[in-house]
Amino acid sequence: MTVGDALPGGDQSALRHLNTRRVLRLLYEGPSLTISGVARETGLSRPTVQGILTSLVESRLLVLDGFDNAPTGGRPAQRYRFAADAGIVAGLDIGAHAVSVRIADLAGAQVAAARTAIDPALDPAGRIDAAVSLLRRTMPAGAPRLWAACAGSPGIIADGVVRLSVAIPDWTGTALAKELTARLECPVSAVKDANLAVLAEHRVGAAQGVDHVLYVHAGHRLGVGVLVDGRPFGGGRGAAGEIGRHPGLGWEAAPRKLLSDAGVAPGMNSREWVFAQARRGDRRAVEAVDDYARALAEGVGAMVLAMDPQLVVVGGGVARAGETVMEPVRRHLAEILYELPGLAISALGDDAVAIGAVETARDAVRAELFTDGS
Repeated sequence: MTVGDALPGGDQSALRHLNTRRVLRLLYEGPSLTISGVARETGLSRPTVQGILTSLVESRLLVLDGFDNAPTGGRPAQRYRFAADAGIVAGLDIGAHAVSVRIADLAGAQVAAARTAIDPALDPAGRIDAAVSLLRRTMPAGAPRLWAACAGSPGIIADGVVRLSVAIPDWTGTALAKELTARLECPVSAVKDANLAVLAEHRVGAAQGVDHVLYVHAGHRLGVGVLVDGRPFGGGRGAAGEIGRHPGLGWEAAPRKLLSDAGVAPGMNSREWVFAQARRGDRRAVEAVDDYARALAEGVGAMVLAMDPQLVVVGGGVARAGETVMEPVRRHLAEILYELPGLAISALGDDAVAIGAVETARDAVRAELFTDGS
């Protein structure tokens, strides 16, 4: 069953179907309205509106929402609103060491969320099964139908297929969207995790109101998400922003080099300790952080010169260090760029990918409910 199956009027005339979508979109994007209010906003006749509203209530896409008191003391007018709880959407963040899920209603309000560690040695089928299992365990009892889902994962992803993943080597070639669609029995898309993160920051995070954004994930790995005209940009084959591949930047080695330069013993992973030492003024830690910031700035600077974003958002574990890292990054960027863009720390932290995945799933629902299908 597709999302569109929930929309009444499929067996009616094309005009009735288009009018139904217009009414549904009006109530989805705005407040509850009476029959007269809908007629006024859409220009449709009152009898036409009444018939459409009745069919949408019967299909459970609208619910009754109280009454407007008549100004002359007459019969109160019934109000109608979009039924956000008619279905749910899901966002998944499938990484090398953990999977996260976020479930929301059709208006985007969070219903449930969960995160769990997984064995990094899992094969692709096992990794997908772990994500699906977590999603099913997280769904509340009696939850409505899952209308759409989206999964984010590190790597180059195009047409729902992981074309290349360095973070999860045996992930390369996985038809992620197809595998998840079969298991979840709803439309599922798959997108590079950093591109979902930049979409989330644009919709509800640090980049609200900004349409050209560069998102940098700085953690165990360095990755980039690109937003152009308010939309994630993957390029012709999904590889836009994969600047870390350039050997001259040293991005692949930078996270490990930060630790070794600061004197962290091999096998330990303690960036927080390095940043704490730098804040205390430890010379070795300060120099290690500065070298890391320089490497980060060189890659970011190249991307900024290429795409001219209005804002650069830094996310991932390193962002928690705040100005300990941001100040030297800003200083090194000033040596590279003609003009510094805005520089902000992620407002969403580790939830950014799952939130972006939910937003992408909601976009899929909106596209099917509100477009004419022509």
